[in-house]
Amino acid sequence: MKLDILVFGPHPDDAEIGAGGVLLKMKAMGHTTGICDMTTGDMGWGTPEERLAECEEAAKILKLDVRLNLDLGDGRIEDDFETRCKVAEVIRKYRPEIVMAPYYRLPIGRGLGHNDHWKTGIVVSQGFNLAHLRKAPVPGEAYQARAIYYYFLPPGTRPTFVVDVSEHLDDCIKALMCHRSQFDNPEKPKSGKGLQRLPEYVETRARVQGWEVGAKYAQAFLAMSPLKIRNPMELVKDVVPRP
Repeated sequence: MKLDILVFGPHPDDAEIGAGGVLLKMKAMGHTTGICDMTTGDMGWGTPEERLAECEEAAKILKLDVRLNLDLGDGRIEDDFETRCKVAEVIRKYRPEIVMAPYYRLPIGRGLGHNDHWKTGIVVSQGFNLAHLRKAPVPGEAYQARAIYYYFLPPGTRPTFVVDVSEHLDDCIKALMCHRSQFDNPEKPKSGKGLQRLPEYVETRARVQGWEVGAKYAQAFLAMSPLKIRNPMELVKDVVPRP
């Protein structure tokens, strides 16, 4: 199946946090959508089997056309040629117009800077390029997606664009809450982002990003290449002047 938009997530739940609202919005507009999880999150609280089942549950809420898992090993993603080829194979198979991945220039450490987050950004960027090379040792016909955009932007990074997801945030949070084993383990410290605090966290991020453009909720993305605009007036037709 050909996809319009394919989001790569380091672990189950990351694609929902970074682009779940956009996936729902694109589906509502008639586009085909998919998620490729790089790992099963096997170093987290849940078992790989539990987390894969949660992914299937979340995929139904997101109305995804495709959800797959490369099972590269939680905490063990590396930017090597073999992994680039695996990403390129997925891109060749589903031939997305848009690819999304975590931003790769993240502060290293826990949270956004988890090894798998920023290395997923790098290896997907490399696979995005590799997929179009005819001589690459990758199954499938050479294919060049139209664009790659990045989510999980670190504080202080100005996004290239934000997408109004006000009508879809509730379902985005419902999909994210399917990942119970990650966020609601009884042994997890109560000060963490548990299942009870998760909706508040996601809503707050979306509200801050939406405020910048006069929307109730939004998700932010970064482009490395200039965006071609046919009509500059399209950029301002929905702008709400700030008081």
